[in-house]
Amino acid sequence: MKRFMPRQKYIRIFLALCILFALVSIPFVYLISQQFSSYALKQIDKVNRIEVEHAQENSRFVFRKMIAYGLNMYQDKSIQLWLTDKTETPEHQVDAMKAAANFRTTEPFIEEIYLFNMRTEHALDLKFGLSSFARFPDQAALDIVMQPRRSYLNFISYERDGQRKLALVIPTVPSGQQSFGYLVMVMETGLIRQYLLKDDRQSGMRSFILDSEGQVVLGANGAEDLYAELAQRSADEAGSFTHRYEGELWSVQYARIDPQGWTLYITAKVEQIRSDFDSFRNKMLLFAVLFVVLMLGVLFWNSRRTYKPFSQLAEQLETKLGSRLNGETGEGPREEYNVLRSGIEILADQVDKLDSSMREHKSVIKAEYLRQWIVQGKLIAPVESYLREHTALLNGDSLHVGVLRINEYSLFEERYNFASRKLIKYAIGNISEEIVDRYWSVEAVDLGGDHLVVLLSGSDIPMDKLVEAMEEVGRQVVRWTRIGLTIAVSGPNAYGDDLKAIYGHIRELTMLKFISGEDKVYLEQDFEAFMARVQPLPDDHLLDELIKRIRMGKAEEVEESLDRIFGPMQTMRYADSKFQISLILYTLFKTFNKLPSVESVERIESILDRFDTLAGIKGWLSQELREIMGDLSNKKGASRRDEIVKEIVEYVGTHLHDPMLTIDEISEHVSLSTRYIRQLFKEVWDTTLSDYIMERRIDRVKELLETTDWTVTDIGERSGFQTKSNFFTTFKKATGMTPSQYRDNRPQRPS
Repeated sequence: MKRFMPRQKYIRIFLALCILFALVSIPFVYLISQQFSSYALKQIDKVNRIEVEHAQENSRFVFRKMIAYGLNMYQDKSIQLWLTDKTETPEHQVDAMKAAANFRTTEPFIEEIYLFNMRTEHALDLKFGLSSFARFPDQAALDIVMQPRRSYLNFISYERDGQRKLALVIPTVPSGQQSFGYLVMVMETGLIRQYLLKDDRQSGMRSFILDSEGQVVLGANGAEDLYAELAQRSADEAGSFTHRYEGELWSVQYARIDPQGWTLYITAKVEQIRSDFDSFRNKMLLFAVLFVVLMLGVLFWNSRRTYKPFSQLAEQLETKLGSRLNGETGEGPREEYNVLRSGIEILADQVDKLDSSMREHKSVIKAEYLRQWIVQGKLIAPVESYLREHTALLNGDSLHVGVLRINEYSLFEERYNFASRKLIKYAIGNISEEIVDRYWSVEAVDLGGDHLVVLLSGSDIPMDKLVEAMEEVGRQVVRWTRIGLTIAVSGPNAYGDDLKAIYGHIRELTMLKFISGEDKVYLEQDFEAFMARVQPLPDDHLLDELIKRIRMGKAEEVEESLDRIFGPMQTMRYADSKFQISLILYTLFKTFNKLPSVESVERIESILDRFDTLAGIKGWLSQELREIMGDLSNKKGASRRDEIVKEIVEYVGTHLHDPMLTIDEISEHVSLSTRYIRQLFKEVWDTTLSDYIMERRIDRVKELLETTDWTVTDIGERSGFQTKSNFFTTFKKATGMTPSQYRDNRPQRPS
């Protein structure tokens, strides 16, 4: 079987893709079309159900309107005088005819109006005028008047000249007592049918109204046996079912029309609907086949264009390396793979040897010393001596630090292996050095990961010109490597400054692109400007008050605090309100070490995207807080745990300045597990240990801002914050102000 497989890899890939497309695409299209057919049938039933309800409401409205109209007509004085006359009076007859004619012209649903005087046994008809009962043309209507009726103000269906008519007799006396006169309104059944019913012979849809005995009230005649069967199956007020009639399956929707006691039906032929779906499915399958054929052609071309060079490369490696390969001499589909694997292993070994030899070169040593300077933050004497001898970087008046972060680094890692990534980053460093070296001394350093560091120095470097140079670096890197960069650069720094901290801050600065989306060279003032634009809550005590009420388990007051917090957000812009909610959720998460539905802080964004309104977010958050209060109410105290917590608090107080202070370190100090001291501290202080440390650090920052003239950066470092960006973000979240703003507005301490 192996020898029947083609040797070329691109042909094997193409054949595999052909089989994959055939096995996946056509069954998938068939399944989708089947699901669509099922869904469409359900939607048609739903539409018919809505149509039935709509027609039911229209029917009730029309019939009630006509009853009210008839009662209003019957109460007309002119009509009443003629109906109650004991003898024929011409004046009363003329007035009654005029009144009836006026009523008829204002209501299109009325076809005829009859007036019957039971004393004189005469009838008034708008077409024929006055006539005796014996000569009255519509004897069927007269028979209805003469017969007693069991129901009150119901429409009566009867036949006249072979046509089905609807009539309303007023007054109706259920006891069978005779009245002196009757008003009969004969409805315009064609117009009522057009208004209430919906027939579409082309699509197989039919609608009609039946009485309680299955007789047609409105609708087409000629299917009395079908109507009788449907009447027997529709015992409820409303419903739906399928019914087979003369070998055809019908979908039936029905609803009762009160108080007439009639039933409205809408039916549709299922086979006719399915035939349209089958036609659609066949077209989908045809399009799928054509699409597969087209895609296979494209795949063959792409496979040949993409993978044929690998076959050629395998041949070249076999020619160049010969016996050094792990050679397999037999024919088979894996031969190219084996040749490439063995050849790349040999080349990689040669690259490793070349890399080892390159490390002995002085430029490699220089790069290592530059890395050491950046990582340690301070220049030690041997490193400084070597760099002064081999670079011009230390000859300027000031030092600038730039970071070139590779965009979409995960895709970059997937696209290139380790050796290729090193070479590309080396090329990026060379491009940046070549451009910046035209104006100032520069060195590019690869610290690993997704970025490179650029150190440059000079005398009185203008920031606008520096920005232009870094922008040119970005453009040239894209031109030659097709790789986008996010660039940030610092202002001038002294050589004795902590380079590690500066580098960390500038590296964090490149992350502003993920927040602002701007494609620019980021400077240090961009971070301050961004933080200054973020508005805090109108009342920064509201969140503290909410946390206190949660800890006290006061559910009603928690709801009140939520209302006060969410109230001002109604007038905020969407982005501002979303940012405030993120800060609130982050604070609650950190305070109570959890939100029941949030596994981590990173999931806050996805949680917010599930809601379309502030009310929805508020309702969700209220439920989360109730669960937290339930957990807090189950906690118990003990004297031993208080002693342990006091020891923890004392240790935190003496090590607060250490930025590397961790809960693991504290757990080692008290000889307890990390999980246990987390739980213990939270039970005693009603807050997490991490939040407690952060609160103490914020208090320390406030004290230093109020009592010293130290720089904001120095205060952040001496309070245990690792990076300037983290310091700014945390302080702004806690106080609603940046450190500089807090210092400008600091309270006056007594002398």
